[in-house]
Amino acid sequence: MEGAKKMNPKLNATVSVVKINEHILEFFLTNIRQQVRIKVENDLILEIVTALDGKKTISQLATDYDISEEELTGLLDFLRNRGILDNVESKEDFVCYDQFRRVIHFLAEYSHSHEHLLKMWNQIRNSTVLIVGLGAVGTWVACNLAESGVGRLILMDADTVDSSNLHRQFGYRESDIGRKKADVLAERIHDYSDFTSVIKEYSFLDDSALHIFDEMPINLIINCADKPTVDDTSLWIGEYAMRRGIPHIVGGGYNLHLSLIGQTVIPGKCACLKCFQKTLEEENTIDPTRVKKLSVKNRKVGSFGPMCSMIASMVGMEAIKILSGDIQPSNMNRRGEFDIYSMDIRYKNYGRRDDCEWCGKSGKYYRT
Repeated sequence: MEGAKKMNPKLNATVSVVKINEHILEFFLTNIRQQVRIKVENDLILEIVTALDGKKTISQLATDYDISEEELTGLLDFLRNRGILDNVESKEDFVCYDQFRRVIHFLAEYSHSHEHLLKMWNQIRNSTVLIVGLGAVGTWVACNLAESGVGRLILMDADTVDSSNLHRQFGYRESDIGRKKADVLAERIHDYSDFTSVIKEYSFLDDSALHIFDEMPINLIINCADKPTVDDTSLWIGEYAMRRGIPHIVGGGYNLHLSLIGQTVIPGKCACLKCFQKTLEEENTIDPTRVKKLSVKNRKVGSFGPMCSMIASMVGMEAIKILSGDIQPSNMNRRGEFDIYSMDIRYKNYGRRDDCEWCGKSGKYYRT
């Protein structure tokens, strides 16, 4: 690998090296909790690996350990491809390295070269994410993405800050009551970092509101809006995103001491929102003669700040995977529920449907 030949090789600081026995050497990648084991004939490889401190060239190491440069390069290529070597060759290549170095080094666990790592980081920093709804989940999602280095956020919400928002929504203070949520949240993000630019859109979501973004490049849409219902907003965003081929995430929510971990949709790669809707409707078909209608006026559902921020963190992790371009998101074809009492997460899988009006083989947004 060309990258291994250009730099002084250095062991990734997050990797632990353990000699299991005389013939097995284990590398433990602590960030992602993965193990890589190799067979060895003696302690030579262990001695070489523990000497990879970035101070010596490959030629110097080959001389020190009486091994050919070709053999050593082969070993280093193997280690680099599995995230065991440090892929940050030059800090100067990374915009705002000091501020985001821990994010960059986390991404390094999924990279196989300095160039690949730089590509992932640049994709994140040059990305545009549309967040619809700046409430209990949307505000925390915006915070997480700004802290992770996302370059541009579009904040869409026409609402104003209310005293009832303060117990669970990030960035709003008593002095902000009555102000536009988008204005306040943009200020909080800029207080944190000038790296992330913010576009504010003072609109509520309906079935046509997203067309104002038709000429704007968007890399990801995250739905955190629940008016009139989460089902309505998810389908509106889902269809718009399918038409444009944009990845999108249902941001989740909190109800009845369960928090929804929403699905991730990559158009053409997994089940779309319509697939989920069709399957859920089939699963929830009931006998109407056995159901008594309940009329509840002014229904208020309880909400809990830590739960909202936790779900937003999961959404943020999925978003960074998508924006990197090379880390597989986890919640395609499934969604989950987090139970506050048991602290258990229960996932259920939903496959792509051939009869889907959107992504099925005869669907209007079919992609392979």
